[in-house]
Amino acid sequence: MGASRAPKLRLGLVADPQFADIESSKTRFYRKSIGKLAEAVEHFNGLDLDGCVNLGDLIDRHWESFDEVLKPLSRSRHKFRHLLGNHDFELPDEFKARVPRRLGLKNRYYSVRAGAFCLVMLDTTDISPYSHPKDSKESIAATAELHRLAATGAANAQSWNGAVGERQLAWFEDTCRQAAASKRKVVVFAHHPVFPRDNHNEWNAEALLGVVERNRNVVAWINGHNHAGSFGVHEGVPFITLKGMVETGDTNAFAVVTLHPDRLELVGHGREPSRELALRQG
Repeated sequence: MGASRAPKLRLGLVADPQFADIESSKTRFYRKSIGKLAEAVEHFNGLDLDGCVNLGDLIDRHWESFDEVLKPLSRSRHKFRHLLGNHDFELPDEFKARVPRRLGLKNRYYSVRAGAFCLVMLDTTDISPYSHPKDSKESIAATAELHRLAATGAANAQSWNGAVGERQLAWFEDTCRQAAASKRKVVVFAHHPVFPRDNHNEWNAEALLGVVERNRNVVAWINGHNHAGSFGVHEGVPFITLKGMVETGDTNAFAVVTLHPDRLELVGHGREPSRELALRQG
């Protein structure tokens, strides 16, 4: 992903491989994600791409799972950028702080200038009961927030969701404004969805939607987490939830998205549908 002012940007996308060396459970075929990732990488390698994005939940559990699941990704000729998902932290407490670095992340959230676009990579596990050691102040505060939300009867008051903290929210807003000053359109990538309304959504989805609403240069939001996939348009912005790769024993799910100044073209593979969507202007 370079800094040239290219008129379009093309990225490979995967969501929720959730690899683990364990038996399948219901619709989740954990071991088969290695082969599915290899298939996606082989397809991406045959294309001229500006990079690839893993939308989170690369593993399902076990620290050793990273060793195996990163092997097919190492054969990619395109750089993979990673987002943090809730299952990436389904580990003993002593490993949790090591997860970002294991994925090559210097920061848990970050942005990438890519031609006419600014790619915002959010950490939607920021405030959560799973991403920090159980007895840490961060985990205790997150559990209290979950209980507060649950008391309101909110459907997304689930332990596998989370919230974006105030510092990251301010950074998100500032990054959008800086992108506008340099005439770049913002595309947001996240693990958790914020729209349409669903029990998989981020705890503070409304605050994140507020940033999108205030910054007209935000033109798309792409995420994983809800394995069934989802789609909606809010304030002219398409919100796309990719289907989970771990689901089903015999079909894959991944996509290639091409971002143009006026539209988004998503070519789906396997269970992922293709879409052509207009992007919000001004």
